[in-house]
Amino acid sequence: MKKLLIEAEKINVFSDCSDKHFCLVTNKELKDLIQIKENNHFISNTIYTIDDEYNFEYILHKTLPDNACVLVISPYVFFESPPQKTLGNRRVIAMACNSTPTSIDDIAHFWECLVQTDPQEQQLKTDVFFELGQESQHLRFIDYKNNTEAVFMHMDESYLWSEQTGILNDGEQQLAPSGEISVLPINIQEFDKTLRLDINGTIALHGTPILHNGTPSFTREDQKRIHSNLSKISKSAIIATIKNGEITDIKATSPISQKAVDTLNCMFEIDSRYRILWEIGFGINKNIKLRAGNHAMNETYGAENGCIHFGLGLTPYTQYHLDIICPNMNVLTDNNTTLIGTPKKIKKMNILRNTQGNCLCTEF
Repeated sequence: MKKLLIEAEKINVFSDCSDKHFCLVTNKELKDLIQIKENNHFISNTIYTIDDEYNFEYILHKTLPDNACVLVISPYVFFESPPQKTLGNRRVIAMACNSTPTSIDDIAHFWECLVQTDPQEQQLKTDVFFELGQESQHLRFIDYKNNTEAVFMHMDESYLWSEQTGILNDGEQQLAPSGEISVLPINIQEFDKTLRLDINGTIALHGTPILHNGTPSFTREDQKRIHSNLSKISKSAIIATIKNGEITDIKATSPISQKAVDTLNCMFEIDSRYRILWEIGFGINKNIKLRAGNHAMNETYGAENGCIHFGLGLTPYTQYHLDIICPNMNVLTDNNTTLIGTPKKIKKMNILRNTQGNCLCTEF
């Protein structure tokens, strides 16, 4: 099998790190499948392995040099982000590849997306997003194709906004490929079922689902089956009614998506917390090429002008966390400025006159 060649100098968030060591942290199962290209950009290039006994935090404290740029690719061992204060001068990026099945071919696909990601461009998009968002009293989520609209009162100071985007400095960490702005009603490490995002209306769940597993015991077969049922929404939408951040009703728009509706209703019945719209994510990575199947790294998909995804459930509290990427969704400010998505095309009228002076209108 051909090895995946890691050309670390192509990782743009590490481009100014010639005075640092490059460290690849992976699993023993992949050590013979990944190779670091020798280069003079870094002081050294080293591969480290982690397993259930020697987790990332152990490697971080015991082995990794303080002045290091670290890439984590760990599909076989869950990577838990270490506390920020423990990073020292290191920069850490981690590919999300444990919560969904991830092969070496999947890693190679998203590696190409990673090296094409421009942190400067992302930083600019992020700054504009927050600047426009702070000037608006509410955000409107509109799907013109499926005729849905919901209003999000996003200015609540108790909300937790998170940025996995843009420039990475020493002592910081980021998911890779980067490109997600998200909002939750509380810290992602906690789950209070009484808290809600203040969003009301209807949303169309129409696009690409990602089903992340949690830490309790599970089987990949169950995960695959559930994801397969939910994937019907890629062809036909589900319309969800949202009241105070909770799904109160879901309906299929055609028989194709009824299987997804049935599956979601089963999840609601087993654990009512799945009804909570726990996360709203704004993907802004235009270099992500969606990969067919259940892949966590699809999450930062931003098309050309940004893309919404909605998150239900929160691992490890629920068995799964479900993200649904909805490329038809537009997000507008209160003055109808398009924040996310492609602005709706308004037909213009070309006014002509015939020889009698009467108006003749044609669309263009």
